[in-house]
Amino acid sequence: MMLQIAWRNLFRRKRRTYLTLLSVIIGVAAAFAVITAVNTTEKAIPIFLKEAFGKSDYNILGTETYFSEDVYQAARQQLGNATAVAVLKENTKLHLEQEGIAAIQKRVVLTGYSHPDTPVTNFKVIDGDLNAGGAIITDQMAKAMKLKAGQTLSFETDQGIRTVPVSAVVEYTLDLMGPRNWFMAKYHHWSVALPLSTLQEWFDRSGQIQAVLIKAAPDAGMEELEQQVDALTKQHEGTYMQPVSIYFHVSMKDSFFLALYLAGFLGIALSAFVIFNSLYVSVNERKKEFAALKTIGYTPGQLRRMVFGEVLLFSVIGTLIGLLFGYGFAIVLKELVFMIFGIYSEVELELWKGLLVSAAAGLIIPAIAAWVPIRKAGQVSVIAALRDNPEEAGKGASVLRLVLGGALVLSAFFIKSLLLVVPLLVGVSLLYPHLFAAVGYILRPVYRYGFGFTGELAARNLRRNRTRTAMTSLVLSLGIAMIVLMSSLNWAMLQTYERIIYSSYGGNLDVMFHHIEADDLEKIRGLEGVTDAVTYAHTSVIWMFEGQKRKLPVFGVGADWIDRFPLFEPGDREHGELIRELRSDEIILDRVSYGVWGGQIGETITLQTVDGLKTFKVAAVVDSMKNNGYGAFMKDTDFQTHFGMKYVRNALILKDADTSPLQLRERVFDTFGERVEEMWGPEDWVTVINLQNTGSFSIINGLIVLALIVSGIGISNTLMVGMMERIRELGMMRAVGVTRKQILRMIRREGLAFGWAASIIGCAVGVLLIFLTSSFLQMNMLTFKFEVSWEIILACGVFGLAISWFASLPPARRAAKTPLGEALRYE
Repeated sequence: MMLQIAWRNLFRRKRRTYLTLLSVIIGVAAAFAVITAVNTTEKAIPIFLKEAFGKSDYNILGTETYFSEDVYQAARQQLGNATAVAVLKENTKLHLEQEGIAAIQKRVVLTGYSHPDTPVTNFKVIDGDLNAGGAIITDQMAKAMKLKAGQTLSFETDQGIRTVPVSAVVEYTLDLMGPRNWFMAKYHHWSVALPLSTLQEWFDRSGQIQAVLIKAAPDAGMEELEQQVDALTKQHEGTYMQPVSIYFHVSMKDSFFLALYLAGFLGIALSAFVIFNSLYVSVNERKKEFAALKTIGYTPGQLRRMVFGEVLLFSVIGTLIGLLFGYGFAIVLKELVFMIFGIYSEVELELWKGLLVSAAAGLIIPAIAAWVPIRKAGQVSVIAALRDNPEEAGKGASVLRLVLGGALVLSAFFIKSLLLVVPLLVGVSLLYPHLFAAVGYILRPVYRYGFGFTGELAARNLRRNRTRTAMTSLVLSLGIAMIVLMSSLNWAMLQTYERIIYSSYGGNLDVMFHHIEADDLEKIRGLEGVTDAVTYAHTSVIWMFEGQKRKLPVFGVGADWIDRFPLFEPGDREHGELIRELRSDEIILDRVSYGVWGGQIGETITLQTVDGLKTFKVAAVVDSMKNNGYGAFMKDTDFQTHFGMKYVRNALILKDADTSPLQLRERVFDTFGERVEEMWGPEDWVTVINLQNTGSFSIINGLIVLALIVSGIGISNTLMVGMMERIRELGMMRAVGVTRKQILRMIRREGLAFGWAASIIGCAVGVLLIFLTSSFLQMNMLTFKFEVSWEIILACGVFGLAISWFASLPPARRAAKTPLGEALRYE
């Protein structure tokens, strides 16, 4: 019986019910999608790192470019409890007759494996056979080149053009990383796997390899295997062992996930305001009904249960529909987050936590939001209901809101985390009626003199139900504040990254060669448009921290060239001075690795060297964006001593002002051809960082926009209710000569006033959030100055006005189209 009554009451005002239900659906769907996507990503990151970088447990490398294949044969014989695979890499070009494909787009790295079908390679076959003796390509390359197993590929080699069939198409893997299409091939080479013997024959490398990858058997003892591999390298001069670590510093992950949570739950929080407003209005509309029910014996408890039944009914319906849509949204959001973090692993969605939390939120939050209207329904007085006077909050309640709101806003100044958003926005919510009244006071003369008769009526109507009107505007204001914050943070981060990248990249172009020959540096310096060039060495070493193995990129830096090719920002000292003062047992950390390490300048860090574990004193901390801002620096002579590398593969190049970055790349490639593996300039990193950060913040802002749709629903609801409350008044106005167009303008300008107040207050709160977060927020350990982009403020303000304008159209049209006779008869 109670369910039937609740159902009937809900659909008295179908439009209001549907809009309120939609707000619950959006809130639940956003919360479910965010929790599911974040949990799935956190599960996927270690799996992806293990698949991408942890396929082997130990690598045997050489101090020269190549070493003897005898090392691999010895590993197979001596390491019975492990799988060993020999690897050789060579650069060449695809042989294609296709028109419109430049030489730089044909670059390809060929990787020869002694055995392609092993736990070390771990290729996941889509089509074909790994052991058929042909080329192995990824599905991404197969799609770009329209190839399938059985078709052929041709390459330019030292022995002329060689053609080989495609024996297998495998899932995309970082071992065979390549571009998605021919356009991206201008910036990255293709990758193909071949049998080792084939590659050795093509490039006259018989008996030569570059690495031996070793993976322990499931039941093998790791300490014993490490000792065996170490002993093996000592038997063969010019080789050394490098343990494999799968720890990588994933920048911005925690801050990004926290921002996602805040944006996701903003939708369901704002839906609570919509629910509160809708029920509050509904209870006020039905005061006479409640009074009549009391006269026939209904108790306050029965009235409260009746209203609670209505809340429970649309909460259950909205939650169920929201979970359904949220599942599809979670799939899309997961793919977007995976794309941002570069994750290619297939991982099942982690649904249960998101399902339980969002379902609970969809049921509990509406109940909490409805608590005041439910109490009000039980407290309706029969006599007061007959008077039908509007009620406003008492002076005591207003003072309490003012004090509590101010305290919460002040508390945000002492929280050094993005969580400060919660008390700040709650505090602003409590203060909002006063803020709204202040903005309304400013808007009244503007409306009166700017819009004339309809503007004055609109301003007067805003003061009729101040609390309800203010709470409706609040929903939009909070969303605008969050968009201002996130958009401004993105803008500030991009400005900071761009500055650091250009000041610490080391030149205009960083070229990675397959190998560098003795006269290559002079050839580079002799190229048209090149003013200077230098070579440098770097490698990833194992860093022992709290008993865990972590990977740390280390760069060998020369004091004689670092001032011309700066790889970091040294603060108030000269680059060369800092490097010259380094002792052989000292190292410089960049700010990211320093933060991950957690020690102090002067303390020691333990690194794996050719002579085993060795401690290095941390001499300084610098800012850098080399390797995405995660690495370390030492003297180049000490680098060779400690890490055994006697060859370099990278060259830094400076160009003159008349040479474009593309012209420089083309001249380098024309000179060195297939020996060029990669070419990156600071503008490339700026683009990558821009895409990554903008993609991250676009997802967050997209969730906030969903929340703003909820605010539009609230505005439309409130205007519709206000219009229905005044429908007889509107009829009287029509009767004395006010036109439909004037009625339409009046309602639209009331809606626009919501937008003006929300935009002004929301942008002000957003600027305050920017100020607070700039005092502590770090990304890649880089801090950001307090700066405000007025373009962003203007865009957010216009967006808020647009939402309120469009939300006011349905009520305005309804008011203008209501027949005069019907309006005068309405009760």
